[in-house]
Order: sequence, then C-alpha cells, then structure tokens
Amino acid sequence: MEIDEAGLEERAEHVSLDHSTRLLARDNRFGLRADPASWQAVDAPASTVVDVRLRCVAHRHPECRLRWVSLSVDVSGSEGTVLDLSPRDEVSTHPVRVVTRYGGGLSLDILTIPLGPEMTLERSSEQDVFFPQVTTSGPGFGSARWDFTQVGEAPLHVDRELRLLVGLPAGASEARLHAVLRAGVSVNGALGVIPVVGRRRVRLYAAGVLQR
Repeated sequence: MEIDEAGLEERAEHVSLDHSTRLLARDNRFGLRADPASWQAVDAPASTVVDVRLRCVAHRHPECRLRWVSLSVDVSGSEGTVLDLSPRDEVSTHPVRVVTRYGGGLSLDILTIPLGPEMTLERSSEQDVFFPQVTTSGPGFGSARWDFTQVGEAPLHVDRELRLLVGLPAGASEARLHAVLRAGVSVNGALGVIPVVGRRRVRLYAAGVLQR
C-alpha cells in the first residue's frame, strides 16, 4: 500500500510550526522555530547582517523510519542574501559537537569537535550529538537549504540548532522568512517481514517576519 497525500500546510506569524504527521496510526513529529535574531550594521559594504537562529526537529515514531529530511529558508522577500549557514556539509560516523560563533563580519566561525571514547556518558549527553549526513547550499543566493540523510543503519533523528547569516540592505529593520520543511516517512510491515507497507511525503510551510 502506497500512501501519498497532498502537502500539509502550516503558516505562522513568527516562523514556527509543530506538527504531528500520522502514518498508519503512528505519529511522527516535525517542528521548526526561529529564536531571537542578532542584528549588526556593517560598514564595508554598507549593509545589515542578521544572525538567524533556527531549531529544526524531526522525531520519528519508533516503528517508522525517516528516509530523509530537508529544510529550505527563503530570505529573498526582504531583498536578503544568504552570507553563510551552519552546519555546513558534514558527515560523521561518530558523535561530534558543533560550535558556531558569529564575531562580526560576513561569515560564521564553525568548529567541529569529535567526542572520543574518553567522554563519559553523562558528559556526552550534554553535547550536540548527531549521526546524519548533512548537505547544504545557499551562500550568495536568496535561500538556504539543509538536507539530512541517514548514515549506515543508525536511525535518522533531527534536533539541531541551525544558523543562517543573512545580508540585508543598510538600515533594514525586518527580515521576511519563508521556510519549507519536507520529509520522507515510511513504516515497515509486521516483524520486518514486509519491507514497506506505508510511505508518505510530508511538506510543511511557515512564513513570518523577524523584526529588529
């Protein structure tokens, strides 16, 4: 049985959504939130730089599988240009911690710290641990995109802080964001005998304005 439904649409004033998608009575959660942004004027070239902080969540039901998750954020509605984004292209078969800083200028400082076996379980639980492969694009254009895909047999789970550095015209006081969160979800048959009995493509929208 193949399940393909029309895209689900959620619109929010402040760029946020929290939606559960049910596949054969199994709920899967998808969420996106824009946290308060940092604004800074840049002299050369004269422009306004906005450090946008997003939180993206894709939480599967234990009996479901996330085949992929994709998030795109369009800032062209306010004449914006993507300067940088984090995380950038990465893949890791071991837990790592990603630290992103903005110290002024037109780029983000991204530091990836491997978590070795000497890390205790208690300490590791405090880190931003992740396993999926991330592929990104966007600098120099009006939109940014993150694609999360599974690595090996580890289930895909997304709960990440995403950073987006946006360049706006000098003196700008608001940034218009239009986000699209997509995912592919499937569920296996009883005891894994039937490979796939349900499959759905999810598409959620959120649009809003971040003000200075």
